[in-house]
Amino acid sequence: MNSSIDFIGDIHGHYDELVALLGKLGYKESNGAYRYPGGERTVVFLGDYIDRGSQVRETVNLVRAMRDAGSAVALMGNHEFNALSFWHENGVGGHRLQAIPGGFLREHTFNKVAIHVKTVEAYRGRKAEFMEVLDFFKTLPFFLETETFRAQHASFDLKGAQVLKEKKILSFTDGDFDDLIARANDKHKEYDDSLYYPINLFLKGPEIDLPAGVTFRDGEGVHRKRARLRWWIDPKKMNLRDLSFQPGVELPPCDVPADVRNGDYYGENERPDFFGHYWLTGIPSLIRDNVCCLDFSVAGYRGDGRLAAYRFDGEQKLDSSKFVWVEAK
Repeated sequence: MNSSIDFIGDIHGHYDELVALLGKLGYKESNGAYRYPGGERTVVFLGDYIDRGSQVRETVNLVRAMRDAGSAVALMGNHEFNALSFWHENGVGGHRLQAIPGGFLREHTFNKVAIHVKTVEAYRGRKAEFMEVLDFFKTLPFFLETETFRAQHASFDLKGAQVLKEKKILSFTDGDFDDLIARANDKHKEYDDSLYYPINLFLKGPEIDLPAGVTFRDGEGVHRKRARLRWWIDPKKMNLRDLSFQPGVELPPCDVPADVRNGDYYGENERPDFFGHYWLTGIPSLIRDNVCCLDFSVAGYRGDGRLAAYRFDGEQKLDSSKFVWVEAK
């Protein structure tokens, strides 16, 4: 692929902002897909195309057209993974996960159903098209790795990448889907060859159970008992407050379990890594000169988010001046 790449973060059905950002980056629509003049640049979409926004169908069609035209690579986000799991019956393929209640690989509780409302509305009366979209989601890679960068939706895990490469499983099309999607949801290792780790690290990132009595409410008011972690810092001498990565939430400086404290992390000498997922706010900036989050909450409930891109040209020390963004409408 090109060495000049535009990484774009979570879109969540915000088609108008995506078109505006592509225009700002210099992409033009030609023969049914947006392309950079002369093919000199490529987009890498970092996942989460669906849910939350009102233009899910338009967004998916644009991303898919660019992917099919060769002007973009589209990675899987946790929302695409959730959709595949939400609509997949538990036990299809012969192995039922006993730890998951109900008839599907995702519980159909109020909160879970609410997440998918915008996507279902977008495909009302278009069931066949929606089933084809789910097939498209199956083709999306869990991560992308070259000699100059790495990219995924949430966190990059070096050991996890090695596991998936050795198994030759880089998307849900690399084997029997019924088997792979069940193994990816097998948190309690009911399979001998569960894929919960590492697929969930790439798509959702590492999380930790909060100590007894410690909870918080996220931006949508959901009561949370787990926190996301900063996977790019050495956890050895860190407490819960240091390690947690919940923008807008300050957790107490409690000790963390030994397995977290002794865990791996993404070092300062690793190649640049690009991701979304974490609902940052404000003006886009780097976390570190090789760690770049591109989710700046275009779908945030406050309506003041941004759809952001980073213009990468192979540099191994990233530069905050290379962010490009548009405001949420």
